[in-house]
Amino acid sequence: MKKIFKKYYGYQWLAAVIIGAILPLMAQKIGIREIHQVIWLYLVINGIYTLYFGYAVRKHGYSPLLIMLVPAIFSGVSIMWLKIVATQYGFYFSLLYIVLSLFTFFGDTRDDPDENLIPVENGFQGLASGTENNFSLPVDGGFKS
Repeated sequence: MKKIFKKYYGYQWLAAVIIGAILPLMAQKIGIREIHQVIWLYLVINGIYTLYFGYAVRKHGYSPLLIMLVPAIFSGVSIMWLKIVATQYGFYFSLLYIVLSLFTFFGDTRDDPDENLIPVENGFQGLASGTENNFSLPVDGGFKS
């Protein structure tokens, strides 16, 4: 079960549902004022999570389509289902979450393990070792002007 949960991005789905659906629902049920929901819940908590999420998608090699997960759940729950925020707020916050995720997704890549590797399609197949035939190439590349 744990392999299936990890294979289908279970932790990311769970976090996206908590951040995008359960927190706004709890904030509405508790009676937190809308201005505090907008500032703390939608800007601070969701913003920090989407920054982390963009980094995690890149670091773990997840599908970049997962970046759309939190904004889609947030807008679906907050705008269409519960009508917690105005439609304009919901779409702007969704765009903000996508942009924040993309900042960290395309951000600093020095820690990527495959940054200095040479991409080779289908591996090194059928290459000669170089010791069998030595070819001499002219310095000018063989082009005559």
